Amino acid sequence: MSNLLDQFVLAHTQLTRLNADLKEIVPAEQKFTAKVELKLTPRAIAADGDVNQFQVTARLLCQGRREGDASIEPLFTIELVLQAVYRQYRGDPVTIEVFTRNHASLTRQLYPLIHHLLQPVLKQFGLDQVKLPYDLAERQPAKPAAEARQIH
Repeated sequence: MSNLLDQFVLAHTQLTRLNADLKEIVPAEQKFTAKVELKLTPRAIAADGDVNQFQVTARLLCQGRREGDASIEPLFTIELVLQAVYRQYRGDPVTIEVFTRNHASLTRQLYPLIHHLLQPVLKQFGLDQVKLPYDLAERQPAKPAAEARQIH
């Protein structure tokens, strides 16, 4: 996998959706388990002069339950949709096919930004103890690096 951070800069972001739902008030010492899913969808957008640009839609869904709670209904749900525009600043022009195959490498920039946007929501909900990832999880690939896939 190619690291697009070597060729692209994050030019613009825009929050386009933020939905949050807390089912009931919870005590500050309440322990939670939270499942966080981040889906990235790349698409081509018009070039800015002779500079390639691509957009990545990041959809984050965070659902939490009380630790040990067997209920299928989450205690809280947070959904965030963020649009990120990347501009190529170096290297040979990248096609949408190459960008699509390698866009997950750009996630390193999106995790801290999403964390920054959601921490105030979690605090207002009284869910300070919920910690979102700042970066991709450290994983040792089982395959050689050339065959490994980045998972987030």
